[in-house]
Amino acid sequence: MRPVLALALALPLAAGCGGQDAGTGSDPGAGRAADPANPATWVLPLQAYMPDPEQEDLLFDAIEQAKSVCMKKFGFDYHPAEPLPDMGPDTLTDLRYGIHDRHVAATYGYKPAGDMRAYQRETQRLMEASELGPEEEAAMTGKRDGSAVGAKLPEDGCGGEAYRRIYGSLHPLSTLAMDLSNEAYTKAQRAEPVRKAFRSWSKCMADSGYTYDEPLDAPNDPAFGAPTAGPEEIATALADLKCRDTYKVADVWFKEESALQRQLGEKHAQELKAADQVLERALKAAARITGSGS
Repeated sequence: MRPVLALALALPLAAGCGGQDAGTGSDPGAGRAADPANPATWVLPLQAYMPDPEQEDLLFDAIEQAKSVCMKKFGFDYHPAEPLPDMGPDTLTDLRYGIHDRHVAATYGYKPAGDMRAYQRETQRLMEASELGPEEEAAMTGKRDGSAVGAKLPEDGCGGEAYRRIYGSLHPLSTLAMDLSNEAYTKAQRAEPVRKAFRSWSKCMADSGYTYDEPLDAPNDPAFGAPTAGPEEIATALADLKCRDTYKVADVWFKEESALQRQLGEKHAQELKAADQVLERALKAAARITGSGS
């Protein structure tokens, strides 16, 4: 499996994807909500140091194009990997604190809007299409293992060459901003205002006949593991939304996490600035490779 597909499949819900609209190098400042009623539009402070979806796409395309150019030199017609189908959070904060869209919940329960079975089939197709033969694998990785690929492979193969063209080394972008973001996310759950909101939510759910300690316990209920939502899952999700709205669970959680992110951002300001500069250079290199400007 090509690493980019494996990585995309492994991303946790807490990480989600980049979603800031400020671009790299901007002042992290306070968390803000473009639409107070829609958590998907909320922006956390550390998102200023993360690539947004368009930048992620640019980096992905550049890496794949660079691999393709290199592979042609060794006689291989390498077709760049296709992005996985879109089925999940649209931004870092979309679903970060749980479900928030009543229309989606009324049809899909705790699942994303869309055909989960079709998504799984398409994901499987892309994974199979991304498989490389032994000689292609040797050219891509630089590990010959008796392959017929000739000498003079670049260090770590065409994959290594592609990464060096974009990032200057085999190491992709720093994960510091995301690591700190996830640290703040976890710590915020233990903050007393959030614990209080959780307790109120739990009591509200119990009053409706559902026993859960915390809001994210419900979507992780094994009873809701089927690809499509049944009546019980939908009923639970709708009750969940009512209790969330009543006790402002997402608002309280977002506020606490924003404060923690600001603190962590100030503590690691120099490291974040350095990582941001690496991202800027990578984006410029990617733009040159794809011909999308600088």
